[in-house]
Amino acid sequence: MSPFRSNPRLDAVMFHKLLLAFFDGLGLAAAYLLSFTLRNYFFAWRGGVYQPNINHALFLAGLIPLLILYFRNSFLYRTLAMRRSVEHLERLTTAWIAFYLFFLAAIFFLRIQLFWEHRITMFIFLALGWLFLFLGRFVLAPLCLRRAQNERRKSNRIVCVTSGAEALRIRDIILAEAVSAQEIIGFLDADESTGEPTPSIRRLGMPTDLPSVLERESISEVYIRMAPPNWNLLADMLRSCSERRIRVRIALDQFGALSERVPMLPEAEFGYVFVNNSPLYRLEAAIKAVADRVAAASALLVLMPLFAALALFIRLDSPGPIFFRQRRVGRAGREFTVFKFRTMRDNTEAHHREAVRRLVEKDHAYIQQEAKRAGFFKLTDSKQVTPLGRWLRKSGLDELPQLINVVRGDMSLIGPRPLPVYEVALFRPWQHLRHAVRPGITGFWQVFGRSAVSHEDTIRMDLYYILNWSLSLDLRILVRTVFVVLTGKGGL
Repeated sequence: MSPFRSNPRLDAVMFHKLLLAFFDGLGLAAAYLLSFTLRNYFFAWRGGVYQPNINHALFLAGLIPLLILYFRNSFLYRTLAMRRSVEHLERLTTAWIAFYLFFLAAIFFLRIQLFWEHRITMFIFLALGWLFLFLGRFVLAPLCLRRAQNERRKSNRIVCVTSGAEALRIRDIILAEAVSAQEIIGFLDADESTGEPTPSIRRLGMPTDLPSVLERESISEVYIRMAPPNWNLLADMLRSCSERRIRVRIALDQFGALSERVPMLPEAEFGYVFVNNSPLYRLEAAIKAVADRVAAASALLVLMPLFAALALFIRLDSPGPIFFRQRRVGRAGREFTVFKFRTMRDNTEAHHREAVRRLVEKDHAYIQQEAKRAGFFKLTDSKQVTPLGRWLRKSGLDELPQLINVVRGDMSLIGPRPLPVYEVALFRPWQHLRHAVRPGITGFWQVFGRSAVSHEDTIRMDLYYILNWSLSLDLRILVRTVFVVLTGKGGL
């Protein structure tokens, strides 16, 4: 578990999300039951009357959580889905059609009677499903939310750790698009370039005053954007918010090159991304832990012939051991030995150690001279790479032995790359945040940023992954990893 995770507070926003999930499940169940009921009533003349059985009930019980999980991964429980907008309806319609296609495949595969035998029933289900989802999200959920808030008379209280001008922009967007009651309490001035007051919004102090403001003002949500970014301070603020179960949004530009390298982030809203505090986080983390080991163990069994062939080729290609071993830093700073197929003739750790030091110190002249490419992270002595090793690196096959590390629990399939001990020794305090989770064989910056980013940007991308992690994000990384390998855009 990440140190920035906590059980979310049941405030107006969380209550709205739960309402949406409840009405989504209710709408699906109502459409499911009414579809064959209406078919029996109006179209019995086409083939008689059919009654549901236990199989239909079990199928529906499985459909409801699948719909909610799919809608969650389609960002239909984020801020976009909390207002009556065309964008919300477009995304809802697209997600429902996609889920309906999955439904069709499932009923034909499982032979669910009353559906696959009668096309009329399927068309009724499609239409009623969309109608009930629309009514639940655009009518019933907002109505219940308003009535609950009228009884509680409590708004969602927000503080901005930004400049005054940015706090005003956030306030205008929120108040213009909000469905539930929103209140901007004020801002903590994070703009070091100006100290000009902002008369129309309350100045509460400096970013270091956040813990006292959170206690004094009963804050529900925090927006953070500092110029320039101060990740040491940001890490402290994240911990303060996590301890108090307060939602956090961080400006995308705080993550360096992320906004340029990833042009489409559906979870980013008006320039801010969430720190994932979903109630499903712990469940998803447990699923990932089990899935990692099962998938890695299965892959090792299936790939044993390939391992044997590669081991033979490595021995024939150059003298030396089959595996390259190195001490790396994992979760919570724990050291472990990572395994890779050997791709070099001799151990060139001294060359890599010096290159990493120059890279961390931003010695661009050295980088350009040695690597012929500014910002190239994996600086190795190319003269020592064997012909087979060059192909293994290009294809990513040199990473396969790390499946052993996944089975042992040192690594995950997806996560920040494990870095050598000597590189971690050069870290600044905030950079150690990347050790909040298990490292992975592939990760966010490897597939979205690749090697054309600076050392700090790779760490910021890792932090984005950690703070915004979900199973759906892992799935996107996994799919993109396959595409990266197939297109040959460098080794992982």
